[in-house]
Amino acid sequence: MAKTLEFEVVESSFGSARVRAVAKDEFLNGVDIAHGGFLFAAADFASALAANAGGGTAISSAASINYLAPCPKGETILAVASMPYCDGRSALCDVSIASESSGKVFAIFQSRLIFKK
Repeated sequence: MAKTLEFEVVESSFGSARVRAVAKDEFLNGVDIAHGGFLFAAADFASALAANAGGGTAISSAASINYLAPCPKGETILAVASMPYCDGRSALCDVSIASESSGKVFAIFQSRLIFKK
C-alpha cells in the first residue's frame, strides 16, 4: 500500500520514523482535501517503520486518529513517529502529520503495537 500511495521513507530507526507523501488528486475526498484514509495510512506506515526498524516484528493492535485541520490538495506532508513507551512486549507510537513547508498539523495519530516473540 505504501508503494501505491507513493510514501517516501525519510528516516527509519527503532523508536522513530519520518514519512513524506503528497496529497495528489487521486488521494482526495469529495471536497478536494486529502482523504482521511490517506492520512491514516501515512501515519500507520510511519508507526510500523518505527516499531519494526529494530529487527523485531510488531503489529498494531489498536489505532486512532484525530483530524485537526484539512490537508489541501498538493500539500506535501510529513508523518513523524515516536515511541514514548516500549517494554519489549508492547509499545505506544505517536505520529504527527503536518505540512512539510509550514509545519501546520493536520492530524495526530496513536497506535498500540504488540511485538511477536
